[in-house]
Amino acid sequence: MDILDNEPPVAVNSRKKKFLGIYFSCCNVYGRIYNYSGKQYEGKCPRCLRHLTIKIGSGGVGDRFFIAS
Repeated sequence: MDILDNEPPVAVNSRKKKFLGIYFSCCNVYGRIYNYSGKQYEGKCPRCLRHLTIKIGSGGVGDRFFIAS
């Protein structure tokens, strides 16, 4: 008996949403902003609703967490 035979099937179309973790210093809270268009990450502070956009470009950074002030 092969151990791999007991694993549950994985959904073919399951995709994880691309996001960046953001510390919003305006309200001292953490949140996520998401990439819906493929060109930029967009979101809002969960408390004051201040809008944030981070564009994607060549020569960028590999970090996933940032501070927005």
